[in-house]
Amino acid sequence: MTASLHQTYEPPQDARALVLNWIRRARESQIRHYTMADRLTASGRKLGLAVIGITTATGTSAFLSLVATAISPQLRIVIGLTSIGAAVLASLQTFLRYSERAELHRRAGAQYGAVRRRLEAIHAADPYLHDMRDIEGVRDELDQIAQNAPHLPRGIVARG
Repeated sequence: MTASLHQTYEPPQDARALVLNWIRRARESQIRHYTMADRLTASGRKLGLAVIGITTATGTSAFLSLVATAISPQLRIVIGLTSIGAAVLASLQTFLRYSERAELHRRAGAQYGAVRRRLEAIHAADPYLHDMRDIEGVRDELDQIAQNAPHLPRGIVARG
């Protein structure tokens, strides 16, 4: 991706080249948003499993400390710290909103996919029948999606 940033930009010369350019960019955006959604889903799942594991261990340890009266002070400190860690992880899970953010990226990916398919239909049609109103409509739709889509970090590379 870095190499393409340093190349000189040449605007499309005709409607066909413009449509092909938009198809490529819509496909890249679609895949990048789906990639980001997958990453967020995986991160949310990992954090959720950590919260479950730590809260389960903390709950079990707390229950055992109530049952067993001869629990050492060090073990009580470990149980307390584990409980604090579980609370921090649960708070992070809420604050980071992985599933909500993943859904926003999935929606943006689906919108880019719909526009890409429309562009492909325009491209497949007779090139002499390109109606600029259709192309302008797609341009407006791409602009709208770009304005509403969540931010993608530069490091997200399109797979596929």
